[in-house]
Amino acid sequence: MIDSTLEYLYQLHNRGIKLGLENINKILHECNNPHDKFKSIHLAGTNGKGSTASIIAKILQNAGQKVGLYTSPHLINFNERIRINGVPINDSDIISFTKTYRDFFEKHSITFFEATTAMAFDYFRKNKIDIAIVETGLGGRLDSTNVLLPIHTIITEIDFDHTHLLGETVEEITAEKCGIIKNSIPNTTINTKSNIVEVIDKFSTKQNTKTNYINKDLINIAEHKTNKLRLNYYDSGYILPQAGSFQAENAILAIETIKNEFKNITNIQIQDGLDQWFWPGRMQQMEENIFYDVAHNSSGVNILTSDLFDIYNQKPMGLVVMKNDKIRTEIISLFESAFKEIIISTIPSKDILSKNDIKSTKSLNNYQFIENLNDALGLLKNKQFDGPKVIFGSHYIAKYVYKFFDFSFDKGNI
Repeated sequence: MIDSTLEYLYQLHNRGIKLGLENINKILHECNNPHDKFKSIHLAGTNGKGSTASIIAKILQNAGQKVGLYTSPHLINFNERIRINGVPINDSDIISFTKTYRDFFEKHSITFFEATTAMAFDYFRKNKIDIAIVETGLGGRLDSTNVLLPIHTIITEIDFDHTHLLGETVEEITAEKCGIIKNSIPNTTINTKSNIVEVIDKFSTKQNTKTNYINKDLINIAEHKTNKLRLNYYDSGYILPQAGSFQAENAILAIETIKNEFKNITNIQIQDGLDQWFWPGRMQQMEENIFYDVAHNSSGVNILTSDLFDIYNQKPMGLVVMKNDKIRTEIISLFESAFKEIIISTIPSKDILSKNDIKSTKSLNNYQFIENLNDALGLLKNKQFDGPKVIFGSHYIAKYVYKFFDFSFDKGNI
């Protein structure tokens, strides 16, 4: 039954992406407006939304709160998107919600993300959560999640992403992300570039609120290993049980938000939460010296390769599968400068660069192409190379990667 239900939900993708709040307001009204029944923290940005949201959720859960977490996309199972205290939504709840509102979906041409957002909010309301940590799906201003009236908003790092929908300049993209900033609701961000800060300040002023800027210069990484990141910020020190220097910024963004909103939560509770935190697909070690990361834009790939070089003192070998809209000069130049070697592969998907796309893109012709991803993974694994190897790119390849390495990242609780 769950297979047929998910098949139906995935078919809603065919309705495309509809930026705007009209549809989501219709379905939420039909569900008796569940989003009005719980507190929330709302995140927008290009990189780090999922990690930051999950860190906040884990710390609050550890401090005794009942926490809903809504993230996207999923890596293996749809259920990953909607969690309470780390536990994914049950198949029966997915089936029940879809069955109840399927006719409404059809009548009003509800999209996939609109349906799943309504499902998440309805699930959170029914289970009487204390707070939901919710990341936007795309952009911010017109994203389906932007019906929330949160207690705090967060703008994670902004970079070029979905330019065909959000704008061709980083300022235009920032303006779309800043659409989640609400009147008199505090906002926190990690962004420090002057052109981005200028846009954020403009929106903060317009919404009669104040943005708390994290001082990146004061985030000091004291130790970085394949399974450990020790960092300091001002006079506090924290340890994350996962590699990736970018997680230092995500962690401080999460921690500072919590300190602003939950004054009673101590540093000991924060560290206890961090000790229990795990977020898959982010510099995740699959085997010795082999990592998997969902980095898919120039900023994410640059940090990923820099981290691997810092740990191993060698440039990594890379295996990449890219989405159609991710071919940018910045990321192609990284292939040339930041990797010892690059292998390009593909999977059957209309959203992924196909063999013909790759062959006809001059800037990709310098790299080895292996059409079958399993063959490419086998070559990467068996290649004689004593430095780091990393698989990266689209979220869509997660199931192939985890199956190849026989790795179950989710035992039912994150």
